[in-house]
Amino acid sequence: MAKKHGLAKVVLGVGAAAVAGKVALDKFKKTKERFVKEENDSLDDEIRKYNAIGEKKVIEVEDEVFAGCELKSVASKTVLDLGLAVFEKDVYINFSSNASSVTIILPEGVNATCDISRKIAGVKNLVDNVDEEGIHTVYIIGKAVCSNVEVIPVNFYVDEEDEEDSDFVDEDDFLVSDENDFDDNVIFDEKDGDVEVEIKVINEKEASDSEETETINLEEV
Repeated sequence: MAKKHGLAKVVLGVGAAAVAGKVALDKFKKTKERFVKEENDSLDDEIRKYNAIGEKKVIEVEDEVFAGCELKSVASKTVLDLGLAVFEKDVYINFSSNASSVTIILPEGVNATCDISRKIAGVKNLVDNVDEEGIHTVYIIGKAVCSNVEVIPVNFYVDEEDEEDSDFVDEDDFLVSDENDFDDNVIFDEKDGDVEVEIKVINEKEASDSEETETINLEEV
């Protein structure tokens, strides 16, 4: 009897899990349909609606006036790229993010202010705001739950890479003359990311019968 009772519990557990899975799937499908309908219905509206659920979605607004929008992201990686949008006034982005990663890209010459309620979420505003006349502001208002939200200027990551490249050591930058007074076997390590440049300089040494000339070894690892 005990074995039958245990088996019945297993069967009931599997059945409950299957029912819960079906309920979750049905809910996902209905939400997806609602999200798509909302977005399509707003095509001609001044304030567009952009929705994403269970997907990777990139929304690009190019060469047109951006008047603001509503954004919903559920279990998605969503990018709202406004790098080529035109701003004629202050605008609002109202959004909600649940278990998602949301990135908002803004063009140069636009300020950004965030008013986002957070629950187990991270929010970064990496736009350098300036206090100048004629600069419009994007007000980002909403809530983030179990999400990561990032507001960045256009070309932000490209500029970072350029700065890192500028620190890279060029062999032509090293000019050694006979007047330099280095200790023997001096080693300088220059590191940039995963690249390590090792420079060994061996200067003149006095030998008993003759003088050795200066040698430079440059190894890139």
